[in-house]
Amino acid sequence: MSAPLTSYAIIGEQLSVADFVEDSLGSDLRKKLEKIGTGGASNEKGSRYESYFAVAKICSAVAASIHNSNFDNYSVSAQEVAFVDDICYKIHDLHEKTNYQAKNSSGPTASWTKDIEERCSYQKIIDLDYHGAKTSKNVLLVSSRAKRQNNIKKIPLSMREYCFCEHFPYLESSSSLILAHKPLRDDLKAICADDNLQTLDTAFKIIHSAWATSSSKAQRTVGDIVGEAKRMSRPNIFHALLPEREVPGWLMEKCATFNGCYASVESGVVYVSYNGLKISVPNAVDIDRELQEALLSTKKVEVFLQSLTDFTKQSFV
Repeated sequence: MSAPLTSYAIIGEQLSVADFVEDSLGSDLRKKLEKIGTGGASNEKGSRYESYFAVAKICSAVAASIHNSNFDNYSVSAQEVAFVDDICYKIHDLHEKTNYQAKNSSGPTASWTKDIEERCSYQKIIDLDYHGAKTSKNVLLVSSRAKRQNNIKKIPLSMREYCFCEHFPYLESSSSLILAHKPLRDDLKAICADDNLQTLDTAFKIIHSAWATSSSKAQRTVGDIVGEAKRMSRPNIFHALLPEREVPGWLMEKCATFNGCYASVESGVVYVSYNGLKISVPNAVDIDRELQEALLSTKKVEVFLQSLTDFTKQSFV
């Protein structure tokens, strides 16, 4: 028997994050939240810093899960609707959500300020009351070690359970970053079972490509991202961390024959979407040839979607 919906789940179904902020914190803070969102387009230097950090978090999650292959327990996303919005890292079984504000600077822009303090406190409310997290952490991420040390001293004692400042170095090339940052280097060694720098750098670049090309709308887990990276790797340098995850070719091609219909992989499951409707097809690879042929011969999208729904024995979600 499933647990009853809690208040945050009900709110989450009915309201957007912006609506929740307006109802809970006021219209001025909604405007501030929306202004933060419009400023998400960073310069190239800042974008590289954030994306390199995102890849490092992906590698950390994979390395930590090699023993049980539970890569779907982690998610990494960027530019969510949030007060702390650069990178979001989730550990699903712990209901833990960590938000990062990245500042690739050693100057005033990377300082702990009253503004970042307020944004962290608002973000905690959103995480706990809207997203339903049990733990909310908010981190000012800086590329300067000295800045980190100064910032730590500025965080009020009352906020230190959920506010932090961390250091992550910025280097122009991925190979230089791997050499300079031992935690990343160790994670890549574990993923590749190899300590050759060229192999580690190639793995980093492939994961970075899988991350950078992901759809902003798809809620993809670390397992999905690394599954895509493994598919891209020829020869495979990830040593069979997990099975490949991709939409069967025949299904991808059939969806493309209907305007606005497409297939994607989210959290390890194949979905077919059309005009706001979404059907999960968890056993897409197991569809037998007879049903494949029936689906391929279908001329109407409604019949195609109904056949998929009948196969999965579920309604549109």
